Amino acid sequence: MTKTMNNHYDIHTDFAKFPVVTLKFSPVILWLINSLMKVQRYFTKRSYNLGVARHTLTSTDGKPFKIIVMTPHGLKKPGPALLYYHGGAFALSYASTHLESCERYANEAGCVVVFVEYRLAPKFPFPCGFNDSYAALEWVTHQADNLGIDITRIAVGGDSAGGALAAGVAQKARDEQLLNLCAQLLIYPVLDNSCSTPSATDFVDVPLWNATSNRRMWDMYLSGYDKSETPLYAAPGFGELQALPPSYVETAEFDPLKDEGLNYIRGLQAQSIEVTVNETQQTIHGYDGNTKSEIAKNSMLQRIAFLKTTFGFADSPTD
Repeated sequence: MTKTMNNHYDIHTDFAKFPVVTLKFSPVILWLINSLMKVQRYFTKRSYNLGVARHTLTSTDGKPFKIIVMTPHGLKKPGPALLYYHGGAFALSYASTHLESCERYANEAGCVVVFVEYRLAPKFPFPCGFNDSYAALEWVTHQADNLGIDITRIAVGGDSAGGALAAGVAQKARDEQLLNLCAQLLIYPVLDNSCSTPSATDFVDVPLWNATSNRRMWDMYLSGYDKSETPLYAAPGFGELQALPPSYVETAEFDPLKDEGLNYIRGLQAQSIEVTVNETQQTIHGYDGNTKSEIAKNSMLQRIAFLKTTFGFADSPTD
């Protein structure tokens, strides 16, 4: 496998040229980035090979947020569903690659995908986006018949900050006995607001996402709370892990979030939760943004295989 050195990190050549960025969470900078992402999505030609419906839902505080429902053509109903929460440090909008990935999850794992456009910090700090995320699951649960969804085969998933939302939603769904989720799909998830693990303190100069940005993110997201306080469901690595569904947890080698992901895996395993682990090597946070990388392609196949297994489909794309 081809290698390259990025400073003192053995990062694969597929990702070594990604820039080292330290994000400032100022409203002006975030507005600019989100505006550019919106323009990029607008000019990215999309020809969905599935049915797409958009809905506006109401969160627990009466505020609206949007979802996109993707349904594969010819899906045998009632079929399984994946609620997906995009990454972006709780403050950034979604990229076109998020939609492309969800289209693949829908078509290749054979499920309805509900893509949640939760409200973003810092304008809407915790618990706003989390409440939107849980409200979306409640809506899908209540609308399952109309959506052609099998309520016994609903999973949650997300990348980065979206992984935190997915894991928190899974814990709250268990606590409130809303339903028994069949799986959670967590891609280099945000889990630990202490920022005290070795990777969360050492990786200050890795590409795309570093330890400094990580600390600033938590300060921004939990701005309404004392720094010594971890509100329930905000940092799922500190939540109760018993009775959670089968889980897929993916980590990246040179990611500040790596150690909290590994700690979460061990915590699930200690509770006898079935965990599919994908510890990617020579990778960085957000590495799968390079969709042409063989490493990224392999991870996507592993995610789809996990979903197909938990949805009860016998064949796997990695077989």
